[in-house]
Amino acid sequence: MKHEIQPGAEADSDEALDAFIREHAESAYHPCGTARMGAADDPMAVVDPEARVIGVEGLRVADSSIFPRVTNGNTNAPSILVGEKVADHILGRVLPRDNRPPWINPDWRTAQR
Repeated sequence: MKHEIQPGAEADSDEALDAFIREHAESAYHPCGTARMGAADDPMAVVDPEARVIGVEGLRVADSSIFPRVTNGNTNAPSILVGEKVADHILGRVLPRDNRPPWINPDWRTAQR
């Protein structure tokens, strides 16, 4: 190594390194999962199961912030799905629960399609 590129000689303490990291670090993930969904009596919940902000009348959250965890892929399509689902709740067009087990291709280990 010829020379240090970052953070540089001025970052000579834990505090200076922490400050550099806070200023320059970023994630490849899209921000999501910051508004927990749960019951009204859950002190950590921000929205209820219909995406209504708890304690605020007439406000819902319909984006990736209500995801329970980071998705494996891009967040665009799941975010659109959340928006569509919340819109259905607002319009009273909620689909009935489907208790059928998911279909799994018996050849899933050896075939893609």
